Amino acid sequence: MQFLFDPWLVGITMVAILLLATWAAALLPALSGEPPSFPLSYARRTAFQRQRDPDAAGRSRPRAP
Repeated sequence: MQFLFDPWLVGITMVAILLLATWAAALLPALSGEPPSFPLSYARRTAFQRQRDPDAAGRSRPRAP
């Protein structure tokens, strides 16, 4: 029973809980469908852009009506 109050064990457990809470808080907005926070949206913006048609190289995009 004494090992439950070991300062190292308490510290490591608190750090693990803090990391899990931070990870969950960062993941929740993405799961609910909201736009992600700044670092994620900045990093993902180019990853999910639609690729342009390779045949359209050099041509300007058609303008929307």
